[in-house]
Amino acid sequence: MKTRLLLTLALLLSAFGLSAQAQNRPQLLANGTDAPDFTANKPDGSPVKLSDFRGKVVLVDFWATWCPPCKKAMPHMENLHQKLGAQGLQVLGVCVWDKQEAFDGWQTKPEVPTTYLKVFDPAGRAPGNIAKAKYNVSGIPTFYLIGKDGKILFSGVGAGPDTEEALDEALKSAGFKL
Repeated sequence: MKTRLLLTLALLLSAFGLSAQAQNRPQLLANGTDAPDFTANKPDGSPVKLSDFRGKVVLVDFWATWCPPCKKAMPHMENLHQKLGAQGLQVLGVCVWDKQEAFDGWQTKPEVPTTYLKVFDPAGRAPGNIAKAKYNVSGIPTFYLIGKDGKILFSGVGAGPDTEEALDEALKSAGFKL
């Protein structure tokens, strides 16, 4: 009985801590706001800017090589890339909070094979990294769907059916045929 009481108390304290932590997280950028431009590096080291894709709908996936939920989300990102690329969707995986060596290793031996463009934030974990400084990302994977005009259409966090369904609905609202 005492063990059960302690376990219940521990679970309640843990839930309270997680709830308080979630409340302290910054809000993702609101739909309709301008997506901040950024520059990241392609696998060959050449720069790419978000604004290079103006005129296309861009699905930005903030991820890291060490992140299990990011890896779980990648097959859905790949499926969207394969199905909707011809309709004008650009999937852009932005590797954040990581090391250049890990990103480089992923390019030669990916844990989840995909064909969409992946780039590396050269700031890594340093202050001023793209995810946190420009997009208020506090957990990964985080997704932003950006319209042809550079405005945010959708944002979401996490991997799994709920996030996938919400993203799919946002894509349908943007005119994509899934």
